Amino acid sequence: MDAIRRMKTRLVRGRGHGTSGQALAEVAIALPILLLMLVGIWEFARAYQIQQVVVNAAREGARSAVLQGVDSDSATVITNGYLAGGNISGATVTVTDTDTTGDPTTVQVAVNYSFAFIGPLIRLATGNSGGPGDITLQSQATMRHE
Repeated sequence: MDAIRRMKTRLVRGRGHGTSGQALAEVAIALPILLLMLVGIWEFARAYQIQQVVVNAAREGARSAVLQGVDSDSATVITNGYLAGGNISGATVTVTDTDTTGDPTTVQVAVNYSFAFIGPLIRLATGNSGGPGDITLQSQATMRHE
């Protein structure tokens, strides 16, 4: 019975001495992991947003390429203009154009994307200065001349 009273008073008083150091150690372990997860979410969301701009630019380029009087150079300019609206530069735009009615026209867009924070961490961990942490976002749209 006496042991139960001692346990009850110990629970009411709190944990006792040394708990602030334990909490600091827990935060020191958990905080970097949490921050790395948050930055990873941010980075992949940005890459997904750029991928969506690339997809829409390819569609816009293909749509304009099949219009009467628009050649492949004009379609490339229109596609690059769409990419510039999304703050994307350095894209490779390839237009495979045929002027024959019923034939398909294909626009391919490719952009190299380097992860700003996670990429250098991956390169530091792997010792590789190139590949890991860099990806190519690409899309292709094909439409038919009407």
